[in-house]
Amino acid sequence: MRHMIALFLIFCLLFSFSDAFSQLSRKNQFEIYAGAGFPLSPDYFKDYFKVGLSLNAQYVIFPSARLGIPIFIGYEGFTFNSDALNDEFRSELVGLDIYDNGNYLGTITDAGFEVDGKTNILKFGAGIRPYLTSPESATQFFLFGNVTYNIYSEKEELTGGSVTVDPAFGDPFDIPITQEDVVDFFGESEFEEKLNKLGIGIGAGIEIPAGSTINLIFQGMYNIIFTKDEEIGIDKNHSFIGATAGIVF
Repeated sequence: MRHMIALFLIFCLLFSFSDAFSQLSRKNQFEIYAGAGFPLSPDYFKDYFKVGLSLNAQYVIFPSARLGIPIFIGYEGFTFNSDALNDEFRSELVGLDIYDNGNYLGTITDAGFEVDGKTNILKFGAGIRPYLTSPESATQFFLFGNVTYNIYSEKEELTGGSVTVDPAFGDPFDIPITQEDVVDFFGESEFEEKLNKLGIGIGAGIEIPAGSTINLIFQGMYNIIFTKDEEIGIDKNHSFIGATAGIVF
């Protein structure tokens, strides 16, 4: 909560000076951009979550012609890749022989599990954006660095599945696995985590004219969320790359 209050006060301070800043050679601008997020770390985040959706909006104040101060809100959404998890299950289970009191019953030939999961990140932040080109240039190149406050939530649920067995005698058959079976075996069927954590982002972008009143913006950003916390079982910071495009007003 203290982080949220501090961030809100920073926003208010920056907006209070926006009128004075706008009198300089660059006008303040509003930007909306969207694109894709590519998971990088930790390994389970990279291996078991698909390329996600990135949605962002920001207001940029210019205290000087070569420096912008972006204030933004964004959303990152990643869905669980159940195919990747099932590939791992199959590599462990397929070919495994089943015995009952020493008697061979059959061999597992396939396995599949129903897994739902998602990771959502709502982020607020501010940063700096130094420009590499003069204000008079039609095409603008810039770098940027941001500090973010992230509301991070993650949830996975294993709802069931089945295992296919090729028996010693007869035709192959499926053994259904219910959610109750999952709980009996693993002790639980879902994992959920909610965190409020700070993070940083660095990147670069280009802004090009697209008309008399709007420009197009393309940028890439490397994001880190400081989720490392041994007490809650997360042992590494989360990171991902955002590749986005949008419009500038």
